[in-house]
Amino acid sequence: MCALTIDDFSPSQATCELRYKNAYLVFDRTGQIIQDLRESFTDIQPIIATPQQTAFTATEGHFQLELGACRFTGAQADTKLETFAKQCKTFFDAVTEHLQITVFTRIGFRYVLRKEYKTEAESRIALGSMQLANLKPDKRFNSSDSPTEVMFRWEDEQVGATVRLKADTTEIKVAAPVELRESALKLEKKIIGLTLDIDYYTVAPVEREQWDAQEWLPQKLRMMKKEADSIVQNGGR
Repeated sequence: MCALTIDDFSPSQATCELRYKNAYLVFDRTGQIIQDLRESFTDIQPIIATPQQTAFTATEGHFQLELGACRFTGAQADTKLETFAKQCKTFFDAVTEHLQITVFTRIGFRYVLRKEYKTEAESRIALGSMQLANLKPDKRFNSSDSPTEVMFRWEDEQVGATVRLKADTTEIKVAAPVELRESALKLEKKIIGLTLDIDYYTVAPVEREQWDAQEWLPQKLRMMKKEADSIVQNGGR
């Protein structure tokens, strides 16, 4: 089996999260934040609306606003994430302005990619052949199969990162209208493959004025892909 590279994986999901000390203004200003976002996002619809947590969607992605955190997940993970970064900036600028947030206790950026295989066995063989932990793909702990997940984590006083490779199957189900219920099986799909999940985050506090999502996200994406590519390629040798 040929060694994999980052280019063998397709972008699946991108999420950026900000954490901060409890911002109690969220009880009064959530509506204003959403109202401001309606100028930049399409068809905003609420999902959860409680005093401490609000979740809503738009054509462009999914938003969550909480007492001590907010996050945005893009509907499409484009290769360079330029559109995603711009959308994050719009959302986070509205949140930090209305909630008067001046310091972020954590900034997290999660980027998920997938490589599809025809069978679960193929995806597990691909993972096992990489020997990422310098271990042979043997069956261990009386398990009947080879490893299905490998994870690495690095962290110092400034930043941290987690890289996870997992052979898995994702089921996608779309709710069908009553009149199409007999053909509902056609609206279900299983995606079998190898998931590459990269999570990069800050450990030290970051001043709001020192951080700009539109500049930070594409820059970190390039670094994350370079590091992940090195891990995947070295593991395949």
